[in-house]
Amino acid sequence: MSPEAKSDKKSFLHVPSVHDLTVAELLKSRREELEQTLKEVETNTQIRKRYLELIEAGDYEHLPDDVYTLGYVKSYADHLGYDTAPIVSLYKKERLVYKQSRQAGGALGGDGQMSLRPLGGQSFSLSSKSLVIVFSVFLFLIILSYLGWQVAVLAAPPKITLNNNQERVVANFVIISGQTDNGADVYIDDSPILTNSDGSFSERVALVDGPNQIKITAKNRLGKTASISKTVTATLVKGSSITSQVSVVPIDGVEMLVKISNQATWVIVKADGQDIFRGTMLPGTQQIFKAKTSIKLTT
Repeated sequence: MSPEAKSDKKSFLHVPSVHDLTVAELLKSRREELEQTLKEVETNTQIRKRYLELIEAGDYEHLPDDVYTLGYVKSYADHLGYDTAPIVSLYKKERLVYKQSRQAGGALGGDGQMSLRPLGGQSFSLSSKSLVIVFSVFLFLIILSYLGWQVAVLAAPPKITLNNNQERVVANFVIISGQTDNGADVYIDDSPILTNSDGSFSERVALVDGPNQIKITAKNRLGKTASISKTVTATLVKGSSITSQVSVVPIDGVEMLVKISNQATWVIVKADGQDIFRGTMLPGTQQIFKAKTSIKLTT
């Protein structure tokens, strides 16, 4: 305790009545009268400056529990030369009034619980533990709903659409393209074809002269299928490689006649190292491929 504070404690000069001011006002006015800074009080009392500021502001909401704050107030009052008993008594009354006002406020109790008051006058509290339980249940229901939706999607047949409805072509092939669900496999007449990661597909299909029945099927991971059947009529120009017979006269290079009998087959033909056909050949189709030096067939 400073000499000035001790001297003032003995004389009690200019000490206002505790009945006229609050604890915060009494302590702050006395410190200012003694011309002491909060830093000096902190050094002399070992009370942190932050707590001194809260005490002088009467900020009971952010002060520690009574066990600590009461000791701070008593030490601070003693340092400033007050009789500590009236100061402590006034502090207890103010603290009690503060607690009662918080409880009457209803929105948030002093014990960290949320109080809800219905019109009937009864109240109930929702603690932080209860909030965690409610949130956990809510999160569980969201996850369960998502899993249920995923199962429902997989259990349902995949969707499949075609990009064009071309029914007549003057060529020996047609491009079959469309869209299905992600992860679904696509088949043309039971022959698998390649699909992109987004479910789109595009396949070159060899045709015979006249009507060609084409079945496009999508199958998801649970084996559910959806199919679209379409008929494409091909009108082949005279001399088309599909209807031509293998040449009986000497040729320059090599020729290969490919015939598909029972089921659609996915075929890759390379002539002299270059792809000249990559697609599906339907049952009954045949085609002659020519090359200068070599022809490679992959099915």
